[in-house]
Amino acid sequence: MIETKAGIIYEPAFQENRWMYEWLKKHYATLGGSRAYEEMKEGYEYSEFILSEQNKRHAG
Repeated sequence: MIETKAGIIYEPAFQENRWMYEWLKKHYATLGGSRAYEEMKEGYEYSEFILSEQNKRHAG
């Protein structure tokens, strides 16, 4: 879990996103709040959402 000023970034539910989470964790101290960081965070969260939706469709 990464605690940011904008909220918490949770660890990934899917291994495909582990690299993005690790990047966010590593670079928060220097890039947190920047547009580049926010874009990566949005991409990470969107990817988690899409994978979750795909997983629901395959499970049910």
